[in-house]
Amino acid sequence: MRILIDHDLCQHGGAFADRCLGATIRYPLGHERYCTAQIEDDGRPELTVVLHMEGQEYELVLQDELERRAVALEGWPAFVSSVAADD
Repeated sequence: MRILIDHDLCQHGGAFADRCLGATIRYPLGHERYCTAQIEDDGRPELTVVLHMEGQEYELVLQDELERRAVALEGWPAFVSSVAADD
């Protein structure tokens, strides 16, 4: 599954945005998504999250539930820094 999140269009911030990102990563089809721009079933078992934030684009591929939980708990800053560290 591939999810595109456009945080630049989101009107929420802070802790709410962190909780929303976490819920989107853990339950991509099962909660109200405020800044999710697109969800695509690409037929792959892993979850690809593409994040547009402050004019930048970040992509993170999460292989399993353990990786999803870890990223979901960390929030936006950790998501962005973990993707930037891979570049």
